[in-house]
Amino acid sequence: MKIIDRYVGGQVLMSAFLAVTVLSVLFVVGGVLRELLDQLVARPDLDLGIIWKFIAAILPMSLRLIIPWGFLIAILLVFGRLSADNEFIALRMSGMSMGRICLPVWLLAVLLTATTFWINMKMAPEAKKSMETLLPDMIAELAEKDPIALFPDRAVMSEIAGYKVYAKRGEGRMNTFIGIEFDKRWVPLRFLCSQGGTVKSELDEGGSPVLEFELEKAGIEVRAEESGEFHVVQPLFMEKMPFSMPFSILRPQKMKPEALSWKELMSNQNNKSLRREDRTSIKTEISMRLAFSLACVTLGLIGIPLGITAQRRETSVGFAISLGIGIVYFALMVLIEMMREESNLYPYLLAWLPNLIFLGLGIRMFRGLSRR
Repeated sequence: MKIIDRYVGGQVLMSAFLAVTVLSVLFVVGGVLRELLDQLVARPDLDLGIIWKFIAAILPMSLRLIIPWGFLIAILLVFGRLSADNEFIALRMSGMSMGRICLPVWLLAVLLTATTFWINMKMAPEAKKSMETLLPDMIAELAEKDPIALFPDRAVMSEIAGYKVYAKRGEGRMNTFIGIEFDKRWVPLRFLCSQGGTVKSELDEGGSPVLEFELEKAGIEVRAEESGEFHVVQPLFMEKMPFSMPFSILRPQKMKPEALSWKELMSNQNNKSLRREDRTSIKTEISMRLAFSLACVTLGLIGIPLGITAQRRETSVGFAISLGIGIVYFALMVLIEMMREESNLYPYLLAWLPNLIFLGLGIRMFRGLSRR
């Protein structure tokens, strides 16, 4: 029996490891291209070390999906091959029940469930919190080293709090600079346009960073307080115009529930000072973390009968089946997550629906296979 356990368990474990490795590369590369490509193109001087920091942040968040999916792929491949080579029939004819044959798989499912539970509770929230501040920190660091490189060439920059800026960059200077200053309600206060100039980073008397511009052939227009319109005030034009811009990178005003620790979620789920929608979102996050942690058991239970009945040893077939199951399962989870603030729909209860559907289907298929 121990030989069979090592054989089946070892095959599933090795296949799961390879599947998780391949999926991790695909997910991480896709995440880097999606989140950072535009920034790296707009700011070529951005420290490339941000890529490694981003990978370190996005990998734990991806593993919550990758591990269950990789486990499903492994089960489909291994049990499909066992069935195609008639090894499964030999095991059944030796008197082993379905439950006994699958015992090492259940043990692996419990181990991976504990792993994903730890990732969902500890690693993923910390990684999400790190991602929220990663890019703003890198932009702030870039502003200190090379303020000119801070502004994307021929593109609108909106990362500086209270400003939107458009610039055409030249060699060590700006050939065009257009800036709009906004109040807290994002109502325009000042409009500034120049044919170029230089910029350097300084510290004001309070030690806060300030961008000091020396603009050339510049015009400035200030909104009239009474009318709230620009054209009421006569524009001012100057050959040389010094201009100071307080440098404060826009950062998230509050952390999303995905970035909160388990302790913070539990303490805030019934916090009456929060909006009802925010409390619902927190409760949904709690349910989503627990539900995602059970994905290995859920997908494993439905994967075994599918792998056996498919009777295919080809990798492409097993991957295609796992892709279909994974897309349906995770699409349901994502759909429910999108409704996290819809209090009237009880999304924190709906979060358990995909697991219940797939568990019910898996149990029925597994029992039917056991009776054969």
